[in-house]
Amino acid sequence: MNNDTLTYFEESGYKVVTPARLYGRKSEVQMGEPNLEGNYREVTPEELYGETSELGTGGTFAPYDESLTATPLFQSVVLATLIVYLAILLRSWGFIRSIWNDAFKTNSDQRMVFEGGELPLQRFKLTASLLGLAVTALAMVRIAESEIPTTSEIYSSAIASYSPLVALGAILIIVLWCFAYHRLMAWIIESDSPNALAMIGYTNFVRLVMLLYPITAMWLLADGSDSSAYSITLIICSSVLLLLYLKDTFVFFLGKKISIFYWILYLCTAILLPWSLLAKLLAPHITP
Repeated sequence: MNNDTLTYFEESGYKVVTPARLYGRKSEVQMGEPNLEGNYREVTPEELYGETSELGTGGTFAPYDESLTATPLFQSVVLATLIVYLAILLRSWGFIRSIWNDAFKTNSDQRMVFEGGELPLQRFKLTASLLGLAVTALAMVRIAESEIPTTSEIYSSAIASYSPLVALGAILIIVLWCFAYHRLMAWIIESDSPNALAMIGYTNFVRLVMLLYPITAMWLLADGSDSSAYSITLIICSSVLLLLYLKDTFVFFLGKKISIFYWILYLCTAILLPWSLLAKLLAPHITP
């Protein structure tokens, strides 16, 4: 196919696509010598496509590939989170150091209040939490892009351009669920224990955000060849922080002399239930 023929098809509405769009995101073009062993033989373009065909040479054409992360909104949100993170490092370094120094101690929040004041502590945790919600939304978009096939109708809808906002909306619903769940449990059992459990999750989420943001930011912007290394690092670090959160909640239930069954029930209803419902809603759009 020569350049004139290719130009004709492009003007007719056809698009130049990459192997990733045709065969999957992990596909790539391989170059090599033909295997002429056995019954294979080299053929000319005329033999393969007809007498009027000829071998064409030309320049590199811009590939067309559907993406959720190449949108201006996604890139802008990543830049905004970087600015916020650097501002937190500059203004709240004392709280960041304290929140990790007291990770294996009790009453860490009370100690930070004593050292820096309650109002600055609450501002620090709120800012870090909002940053974490935005980064979690970006991570959801990145994961969805790797799982949703490029032939999906999602890429041609408005969701493709505003996917970070859609993901953030889903995360806010989960946050509202957790807030309502702990308030309802506190009202039912007439105890402040659910609010204390919510504070444990709140503090551990702040720890996760402050530790994993640099790696997460590089993973969000990395291409396919480099993202795997960042993904493995994120999984390992997230697992360690998850164990720390489980330890804190487990010790809390033991201190209150509450059955371990209720600890498991709490984790399933407060944490796993909303995320499983979200995964259920996304399942029809994910590649089997």
